[in-house]
Amino acid sequence: MKRFLIILPAVVLFAGLAAQDVKQQVISSAGGYDLSGDNNMSLSWTLGELVISNAESPGGELVLTQGFQQSKILVQGIEINPVLDLEVMIYPNPARETFNIKFSEPTGSETKIFLSGPDSRLINTDIIKPGVLIKEIQMQKYPAGMYFLKIKNGNKQNVYKIVKL
Repeated sequence: MKRFLIILPAVVLFAGLAAQDVKQQVISSAGGYDLSGDNNMSLSWTLGELVISNAESPGGELVLTQGFQQSKILVQGIEINPVLDLEVMIYPNPARETFNIKFSEPTGSETKIFLSGPDSRLINTDIIKPGVLIKEIQMQKYPAGMYFLKIKNGNKQNVYKIVKL
């Protein structure tokens, strides 16, 4: 009975105690953490993280990172557009006043072309009717530089670099 009277207060006294709990925390000059209303997304940021580095095992199974923010990395693949089946020749390249788009065989359907400037802004669009083998593109009104020509037929496309002298 004497033993029971000693053990009972000890159990009651220590019942409220729990093991140590280590929580992740950051000490920085500024930072914050917010959750979206539906708890699907969170944003965590800190200010003052000057130096970070990563170390990776030779096989790539283990990655060690250094820095304040340690989050899971989620890699999501992107769909790549299928490549155009047609053989296309673009000449002359570099071009001065015009360049030609020559198809190895007539296109079976309407083909769209998009010309983008050096700043990636769309500057010209055109449609090539089915059966056309050569299309001439005028370049006189554009300044010298590098341009990108996208040729799209259905869901397939190719992109070519055009240099204007």
